[in-house]
Amino acid sequence: MTHKEFKLTVKKDIMESAGYNRQAVKYHVGDTMIVDEATFERIQSGKFVERMTREGFIHFDKYNFENEVSFTAITVEYGIRRLGQRKK
Repeated sequence: MTHKEFKLTVKKDIMESAGYNRQAVKYHVGDTMIVDEATFERIQSGKFVERMTREGFIHFDKYNFENEVSFTAITVEYGIRRLGQRKK
């Protein structure tokens, strides 16, 4: 099983909308956002992503981030090995 996480660097402020026409900056230029592979593919395809926050929600697309993205792939492997004990 391989898990990938993508590190996106913010190039345009991502605002948090809390209703009542009030917005606050949630992610500033230069901040890093880590997303899973499904979210990355959604962003890459040009769709908007909306996430809930404590105060409201944020929404963003690929134009909020730098074009170059780094990722980490982690492979998890499960198995059984024997110690090689001999019968006495």
